[in-house]
Amino acid sequence: KIVAMSDTKSWGGSDYLLEDCMKILLKDLDADQKKALDSLGEALNKAGHKDVPNSFLIRYLEATSYDATKAFEKLTVFLKWYTENKIGELTMEKEPKENLVMQKCIPHSVTNGYDNDGNPVYIELTGKIQCALLAANISKEDFMRCHSWGMQQMLARANESAKKNGKPIRKFTMITDLQDIGFSHRAGLPYITATMSHDDLYYPKFLGKIYIVNGGYLFPLVWSTIKPYMPQWICDSVEVVGDAKTEMPKYFPKETLPPAYGGTGPEVKVLDTSDLKSAAATTYDGEELTEENIAAGDKLEITIDAENRAGTFGWYFISEGDYDVGFSVSVEEKDGTVVEARKYEKLITDKGMYTSKGPCKVTVTWDNSYSFLTSKTIKFYASVAEVNNAK
Repeated sequence: KIVAMSDTKSWGGSDYLLEDCMKILLKDLDADQKKALDSLGEALNKAGHKDVPNSFLIRYLEATSYDATKAFEKLTVFLKWYTENKIGELTMEKEPKENLVMQKCIPHSVTNGYDNDGNPVYIELTGKIQCALLAANISKEDFMRCHSWGMQQMLARANESAKKNGKPIRKFTMITDLQDIGFSHRAGLPYITATMSHDDLYYPKFLGKIYIVNGGYLFPLVWSTIKPYMPQWICDSVEVVGDAKTEMPKYFPKETLPPAYGGTGPEVKVLDTSDLKSAAATTYDGEELTEENIAAGDKLEITIDAENRAGTFGWYFISEGDYDVGFSVSVEEKDGTVVEARKYEKLITDKGMYTSKGPCKVTVTWDNSYSFLTSKTIKFYASVAEVNNAK
């Protein structure tokens, strides 16, 4: 038997839950796969996870070669994230307002059609991404929420395609256009690694084929930079296209492709960015920014004390020139306990806040020790407001 999930409405709309796709796919499962699905459904029920959509179960069973035990471990992490972040509310009609900033800094389309196999297509003008503007205008949390919104739309479009074509659609296809790619785009590596880690946790192996167009002479350098951070299955899915106008119509209907790729579909819009905040700003949220240069192989460390009472600490920084820098914030409470208010990560920008339990010392560190040649210039503020009753 297959465990029946009686009411999945609380998890989102039917398209986003791939309900039509699942009706087709479940018929084709073999005996061992059905057994694994039943086992996983029963384990979820026993753990208090009721009415979990079959598409969620299948997502993690496929990612673990139908190992129900491993799938349970991964799926419970996913369910916590999905619930806490209200992912089921990320419908086409409820697009995050920050997505306009994303569209301006990362020209892309999630609605351009399907490939010849019925997989929905995502097109990105990667060479026109403005990393510094992205870092200056959107937080990492908002960036990931906008990315999740895009992934949810690809799921819904996959279900629509399954309904139309009468076969399960389990992947989406990406076209990445590298025209105008340059050395400054290496600053986008933290975003690439963040989205890959995110998708490995929550949308495992949903990305199918990747078509790279307009690679140019810099492509080998770009590829050598990002390839070490990619799992092998993604590397194996990459297809480098020569002449886009003659090659791309072999893989896509013409109505999917923009004219630049030999099609008749809509162009991916490049929006005006003049209203966005410049990365060269000297203030942020009314706070004056301090500028410091961190030499190659060196680090900058500042200490802030809340000597008398608990304190709420706020910080913001941005690195100029699209270079990442190692960043961390640690808090030493009066009893000697050390808390990582911000775990070490290589970032272009960050903003955060932490409220201590009592008097404490905060250490903010920018670490450039891993860079042998490149100094980094940062602009930042870090401040504390002592409070009487911190929770």
